[in-house]
Amino acid sequence: MSTELQAVIFDMDGVIIESEYTHYSSICEAMGEEMTVSYEHFLEKCTGGDERFAMGRMAKLSGISFDERLFQEWSRRKATAYARLVAQEARAMPGAIELVESVAEVLPIGLATGSRRSDVDAALSVLAEGRLTGIFNVIVTSGDVDKPKPDPATYSRAVEELDVAASACFAIEDSPNGMTSARGAGLRVIGISAIHSEDKLSEAERVLSTLIGVSLADLRQWFAEPVD
Repeated sequence: MSTELQAVIFDMDGVIIESEYTHYSSICEAMGEEMTVSYEHFLEKCTGGDERFAMGRMAKLSGISFDERLFQEWSRRKATAYARLVAQEARAMPGAIELVESVAEVLPIGLATGSRRSDVDAALSVLAEGRLTGIFNVIVTSGDVDKPKPDPATYSRAVEELDVAASACFAIEDSPNGMTSARGAGLRVIGISAIHSEDKLSEAERVLSTLIGVSLADLRQWFAEPVD
């Protein structure tokens, strides 16, 4: 196993952008008044995968029957609502912009997300006045893999496109499903407990409450430490 950090792959929602409520609001708008899942229940039961996972869980919890045609209609409405809402309220997670930019000056970086490509593009175009647009060497979205998180495919594709060994990468994740995906692909994982409590992030070797003050030097030091 490599002891030298060669790349960092970031999740997006809950790591780089504070967008879970934006996703929730846009899904509510897309699915309509029959959707009865609270925001708290959404965070607990419906995050960490792609929008098909989230909407499917929300529909089941709300007792809503749907077929592929209706899902595609929800998806279209959700994309439109998300683009509008994220432009109004995009907020970076504390310390995230600074860490992404500083790591990108030295190492290749990737974005591995369960969001759709249009949501990623909409968010990056407005977040921190577009400072992260074009900064990632690789972006893998839910539409780029057959099986989204928690399947390892998202992170496996990211390390393949970065042309680095998975064992030489840190993934920075905030959800149990995302950590399962990263660990399954062979990456080491740092957890962010902004949304999920630390006890639910047991697959991370280190859990942080925020990225404020975290530097590339910190990441390199942690990566060099033995893993239990």
